[in-house]
Amino acid sequence: MKFFLLLFLLISCSEKNSHYFPLDKIKSWTYAVEIIPEVESKILYKKTNTSIGEKKIKIQNEEKKIFPILREDGTTFFYEITDKGVFRKGVKYLKNKEINFEDSRLVLPSSIKVDESWSNDSKTFLILRRYPYYDYKATTNFKLNYKIMSLNETVKTPSGVFEDCIMIKGEGQTNFIGDSEIGSIGIKITSEEWYSKKVGLIKMIREEQTDTDLFGTTRMIQLLENYKKR
Repeated sequence: MKFFLLLFLLISCSEKNSHYFPLDKIKSWTYAVEIIPEVESKILYKKTNTSIGEKKIKIQNEEKKIFPILREDGTTFFYEITDKGVFRKGVKYLKNKEINFEDSRLVLPSSIKVDESWSNDSKTFLILRRYPYYDYKATTNFKLNYKIMSLNETVKTPSGVFEDCIMIKGEGQTNFIGDSEIGSIGIKITSEEWYSKKVGLIKMIREEQTDTDLFGTTRMIQLLENYKKR
């Protein structure tokens, strides 16, 4: 009896966090993305994530149920839902035949409650300076520390108004060592993400703030424009 009770609790926790990342319920998500640099021109584009459905693959000689997500550039990310949360397990780029299995990246924990926290390795990707013959992008690794801030957010997107959303905030900082002219740049990163039950990620705001006028601060706003159910 105790075993079945424990199993029920584990399944309940797993289902609870997967409601906010419904890989088996949604076929595709389309987002409008706006990148707003302080020193360069604004960039607007759309991106679509398509759920391929549940697959079984071997990871370290162990068969696992994995959910691949195909992006518009041909990159495929692989996710796993466990009793501990939703994890990103690996990535396969368009030009590669093999899946690059990486350290598990926690997307959402099983415990969906205010102040629940975790951290992931990340990279800067917004900081850009355009020159006549080349683009200079400041890319460096850092640790992004996440915390669940709210469980009852109301969010308006082009796809509609969503209630009872969870809001997650990530914070981190790093230094980028440029060339002899640029020197060392301090970077502060903040990320805010909103997830809706049975839909998934509906809004994201990311900001990469530097301590130099050369690059300034760049902001990215991503809003759900459309989604299709299975």
